[in-house]
Amino acid sequence: MEYQRRTISIHQGADLAGEMAAALASASIVFQDDVAYSKKLIKGAQTVFDFARDSGKRKPYSRGEPYIEPFYNSSGYYDEYMWGAAWLYYATGNSTYISLATNPSIFKNSKAYFLTPDFSVLSWDNKLPAAMLLLTRFRMFLNPGYPYEDMLKMYHNVTSLTMCSYLHHYKVFNRTRGN
Repeated sequence: MEYQRRTISIHQGADLAGEMAAALASASIVFQDDVAYSKKLIKGAQTVFDFARDSGKRKPYSRGEPYIEPFYNSSGYYDEYMWGAAWLYYATGNSTYISLATNPSIFKNSKAYFLTPDFSVLSWDNKLPAAMLLLTRFRMFLNPGYPYEDMLKMYHNVTSLTMCSYLHHYKVFNRTRGN
């Protein structure tokens, strides 16, 4: 980028921190052969996730920021909690993270049960389909059982409906003819 951009300090941002935690945790898995680097990535992921979960920071980072809000106006952060917690569980095996990712209030507050096209497509502002797919994978391959099974089963069902909604047959999304 060849133009000047402002930099600002922010003191909130559960959405951004949750996304950063997911990125760092997943990177720690990719680089697990480099044990020192992988541990550094996990420590960073845990640090920014703790920031995301800090009750004093629980606002989207763009809220009230005139240089950010017009470009990135996040709709919330609960989907990033689910996304970050799922990746942190995969990276660390710490059950605190899977407990959070399967917490019914996270599901409710993320509006995961809406099953609308807006919530069915992965985007910069919606991590729900990817988070639920990752958690469905957890259910299918690791079968954790109680106390996670009820929520994981729900995520699995929503993921199945989401995947079906992508099929042309169900006419959920408008499609172009293509060439």
